[in-house]
Amino acid sequence: MRRFFRKRLPAFLLTLVMVMTMVPAVSAKSSADLTYEVDKGDSVSFKEREFRDLYRSEYSGDPSYVVFTDYSDLDDYGYLTAVNYYDKTVSLSESDLRNTWFYYDSHDVPKNMDYALDGLTFEANRRADSGTLRLKFEIYDADGKNYVYGTMDIKVGGGSGSSKGDITYTVKPGEEVTFDDEDFVNAYDNAGGSGTMKYVVFEKPSSDYSNAGTVYSRYGKRNATSFTRSELDDYKFYYGDSDYGDYDLDELSFVADKSFSGSVELSFTAYGGTGTRTNQNVTGTLVITSGKSSSAKGDITYTVKPGEEVAFDDADFEKIYENSRCTGSFKYVEFSRPDSAFSDAGTLYSRYGKRNETAFTRSSLSSNKFYYGDSDYGDYDLDELSFVADKSFSGSVELSFTAYGGTGTRTNQNVTGTLVITSGKSSSAKGDITYTVKPGEEVAFDDADFEKIYENSRCTGSFKYVEFSRPDSAFSDAGTLYSRYGKRNETAFTRSSLSSNKFYYGDSDYGDYDLDELSFVADKSFSGSVELSFTAYGGTGTRTNQNAAGTLVITTGTSAGVSRYVGNIRYNTTPSTALQINANDIARLFRKYTSGEALQYLTLTSVPATGSLYYNYYNTSKYGSAQMPLTASTAGNVVFSYSPASASEYDLSELTYIPSGSNYCTSLGFTGYSSNGTTVSATILISVTASPVSEVYSVTTKGTSVNFPANSVYSAVASATGFGLSSIQLLELPASKAGVLYSGSYAADVTTAYSYGDGTGSMSQLRFIPNSGFTGSVSIPYVALNSSGTAIGSGVVSIGVVDSVKKFTDISTSTWCYKYVTELAGANVISGYSNGTFQEKNTITYGAALKLIMLAAGYGEQAPTVKRSTFSGYLAKAKAAGLVSGNPKLNGPITRLQIAQIAAKALKLPTSGLPSKKPFTDTNDVYVQALNAAGIIEGYFSNGTSTYKPNNTLTRGQVSAIVWRMRNYNQ
Repeated sequence: MRRFFRKRLPAFLLTLVMVMTMVPAVSAKSSADLTYEVDKGDSVSFKEREFRDLYRSEYSGDPSYVVFTDYSDLDDYGYLTAVNYYDKTVSLSESDLRNTWFYYDSHDVPKNMDYALDGLTFEANRRADSGTLRLKFEIYDADGKNYVYGTMDIKVGGGSGSSKGDITYTVKPGEEVTFDDEDFVNAYDNAGGSGTMKYVVFEKPSSDYSNAGTVYSRYGKRNATSFTRSELDDYKFYYGDSDYGDYDLDELSFVADKSFSGSVELSFTAYGGTGTRTNQNVTGTLVITSGKSSSAKGDITYTVKPGEEVAFDDADFEKIYENSRCTGSFKYVEFSRPDSAFSDAGTLYSRYGKRNETAFTRSSLSSNKFYYGDSDYGDYDLDELSFVADKSFSGSVELSFTAYGGTGTRTNQNVTGTLVITSGKSSSAKGDITYTVKPGEEVAFDDADFEKIYENSRCTGSFKYVEFSRPDSAFSDAGTLYSRYGKRNETAFTRSSLSSNKFYYGDSDYGDYDLDELSFVADKSFSGSVELSFTAYGGTGTRTNQNAAGTLVITTGTSAGVSRYVGNIRYNTTPSTALQINANDIARLFRKYTSGEALQYLTLTSVPATGSLYYNYYNTSKYGSAQMPLTASTAGNVVFSYSPASASEYDLSELTYIPSGSNYCTSLGFTGYSSNGTTVSATILISVTASPVSEVYSVTTKGTSVNFPANSVYSAVASATGFGLSSIQLLELPASKAGVLYSGSYAADVTTAYSYGDGTGSMSQLRFIPNSGFTGSVSIPYVALNSSGTAIGSGVVSIGVVDSVKKFTDISTSTWCYKYVTELAGANVISGYSNGTFQEKNTITYGAALKLIMLAAGYGEQAPTVKRSTFSGYLAKAKAAGLVSGNPKLNGPITRLQIAQIAAKALKLPTSGLPSKKPFTDTNDVYVQALNAAGIIEGYFSNGTSTYKPNNTLTRGQVSAIVWRMRNYNQ
């Protein structure tokens, strides 16, 4: 049954199978088995034990998993979030729930599908209609035979609320309390407003307002505005969309006068709907009261520094219970829903920083029980709670709670109390980081800067990761923070997502994204500066004296450093040579970045700034139009098909770049699409130099580090361009499975300009350290920069890591196939003659080529089956495997067609899904096409025509190149 379900059947078919093969143990009920309530824009976590209890109502033991069978209205109200195998929280809509399992035991969650039941949460849309979402589900045993049918109702919109829609905030004299726009939305909805709330208008307050304090927009930030009594009623304060008002409702706050006491009222009207105002406005009162220091009996007080954590002690709550003279034993605590000031102060967690970490919203906090000692009395362990203060937390917040005990009844067996959390002094008032960036450009983060903040704060232990506070709305106007900008798996962070992730230093076990891969891309209109508050964490697990708070300031300036170059696909050409864009290169990149999906078509997002881009430049294509220049204004309107189906479609293989000038780099941007809508955006970097930039190659034995060949790179660039380079910028780093490229004691990056010379930050400080068991080929592409930071060309440094370096007397570093022969010989795939030569220009025999191809494809050594026929064993194995038919002459030559057919079959390359247009005019062989699509063989291109020359024979050097590419295919 488990294997059958893994096929992800459509919902209707899955239901049919269940009906035909199983008899439900419990029939549908008129009322829901499980019921939850949640406010709009808030969340509620499902209780794992309730599913267990429902299952145990029919069967003994624990259930295995839960499957939702009816969720047709889910998207109307919100979505689910769940935890996968990697402890990552994933959002799930209706389409994601089809035959998805939620495991009762989180250890059963497989790597590539399904989720844990523990942590399953419903997130209500902030603008969802009020109502009840009904979900149907089935709870199964491990064999999938016994199951219990159930229903769940989620009431969205909260309780009855006040018909007046009153809102109350508390603030201490001299301090600030921020408004929460969701409070106004709830007031609007609860008072029966129709449609969506759009804006709020305040009435002119009484004279008491002036003595109480002042309402501000963006208090303490750029463009801060204060409102007098007369001004406050002149403006509209919009919810979400600035088209409906003058100031953002969510950026309002009230700053109390130092002598403020008592309370002040602000009457307001909340407007919504579709334009008319009948039943689409709600009046209410916002009451702001002065807070007092907590002195009620039984209060608990914790102190925490901004940006840090304070753990709860269940013994403190037990004392409250015992001192109240309640009868029976203390069992659990329930918290009241805190006011909106709590959200700005920080977050309450269960198991913070550990597996199954849970963060509580204001609503979810009040909907759970926190047990003392025995989990039968609640949902979360009281002793695993902690409060993590916001970086800007000051003053104090209160949590009202009730401690319950006794034997089950509640008379004289509960006591109320207040938990007060106050702020302490900041642990790091100094240590800011400042970056400068030009409008419209990018500045990369340097993890060493954050490490210095941590170390200078005298924290104990090693620096591990950084967390950023949620920035204010000005940050969105300034630009965007990215991880891996312009590369595979590029991620852009919103204000909310930025604060919900950990950015690790060195080791991904400590976070979600690499701190050293962050960069900020400034908006073209960016000016001034923006701030990001952060906390750097480290240590050995406990958090006392193991974190440091700081501020990252990003400012505009006249000099922002070197522009960054990106090249997911890279080409080199010379001024007099037209460059044909290879559609197969783009298709392979697309498969790599999507884990196997096929490219269907692409659109261009940018064209080269230098030179010209054409479609059908040679005017020989039968697809699309005649020769057509592609400019910035026209290129985006053309769809280029990887496999055109009709003459009216444009063929991706007909893109040609014509250089203009010499010694420069330019780029071409595109977005590729699969048939199901998956997209990949990437950049093609084109280097134009007076002559080709030579590949710089070195070889080392397994486990031995290699210094970056700075002098050789300088010479290669100077020879190609006629100019000396000033620095280089790396375009791609070695794969993690291969090893690490270091700059001094830190990992190298793709944003720094490494200077030519000695000292810190120079090319001479770069060093590649292969992983201990790795053998293979490593490529490190780069752009060469002049003193102004402008690219004058692009090249590549390649490093071969082998078990042993085997040399041939007629092969030197200047031989074109030196890399291929050296690495294949080191891997015992290829060998030379008894006199120590390799003789790369000799024509290779059929038998020798067959052996090399089979070894490269993973076939083992084959002993001869015929005496005096060295390669007879390989021929026998090849016939048995369907690689070869007939009786070829093993001592005769092999043709380019034969070698393509054998290699494609040996690698099991797919022969379906290939472009409709054949790559070569002199052969339609499908195996040739498959091997070409894989990037293993090339043809001969001239004036718009590509030929393969299938009947030509090959030399030993040419075959070594093909075999080398076979070994590195998909690596």
